[in-house]
Parts: sequence; C-alpha cells; structure tokens
Amino acid sequence: MNNSRLVLVVVLCMALFPILSVSCSKDNSPTGPGHDLALVGFWKLTLMSSEDQGETVTYTEAQLDSMGVVWTYEIEDDGTIEQITNISGPLISMPGTWSTSSNQLTLILTDPSGEPGTLVYEYEIDGDILKLEWELTSGTKYYAEFTKQW
Repeated sequence: MNNSRLVLVVVLCMALFPILSVSCSKDNSPTGPGHDLALVGFWKLTLMSSEDQGETVTYTEAQLDSMGVVWTYEIEDDGTIEQITNISGPLISMPGTWSTSSNQLTLILTDPSGEPGTLVYEYEIDGDILKLEWELTSGTKYYAEFTKQW
C-alpha cells in the first residue's frame, strides 16, 4: 500500500479547491427545501478510495488513522458547516454553508486565506454512514465514507 499516493491525491484535490470556486446565492431558509436534515451531525472520514485509469486504491479507517489523516464535517441544521482536515498539510478549519438538491451535496467553504470555494458531491446516507462521490476533470474518481459520531 502506497501512503504517499493517498497524500498526493488528496493534496491535488485540495489544490483544486480554489479552481472549483463559484458564486452562489445564500439560502435564507436552511431547514426548508434544499437541506437534508439527515446530514446534521458530526462526521468522521472512515474510508476513502480513488480510481484512476482503472487502478483503485482504498484506505480503511485503521489505515487512515495510522497515517494521521483527519477529515471531519460538523454539519448544523441552520445550514452552516465546518470542515476540519489536515489532508493538505497542517490541521485547518474551513467554515461555510451547505445545501442539497436531489442526490447532490453542495458545500461553500472558506479556506484559511479567506477564499470561498464550492464543492459538489453526489451523496447518500445509509444509516450512520455518509457516502460521498466526486470526479476531477482529469477523470480521477473518488469515494469517501464518513461515519456519524453524534
């Protein structure tokens, strides 16, 4: 298992964060349509995989923990969110907002430099597991599972 591959993949994702930035109007009724309240809670990354050119690499919770990977979401019912991660280096917090439409979860997060960026994931909730999928323009596909902590 090549730990540096996961780090490289995640660093690329985080490096693309500013490129994914778009403007968005704020939803003033977060508990109405556009907010799946099943997402409310504290979520911790417990599985991550990537697929590139037919090669799939998967990391379990134990492997992620042994590598010191931190990626959490604290999702509030008022439409706010905080992502905490050390994937691209030191531990950082990115506050923002969230909304849903059909099977898409949209996050508007502010990076430590103050730049907002928009991330869109396909999502599914299966019990206490939040499943996210996304694809980069390069064709690399990602899948992550987050387990609800509370």
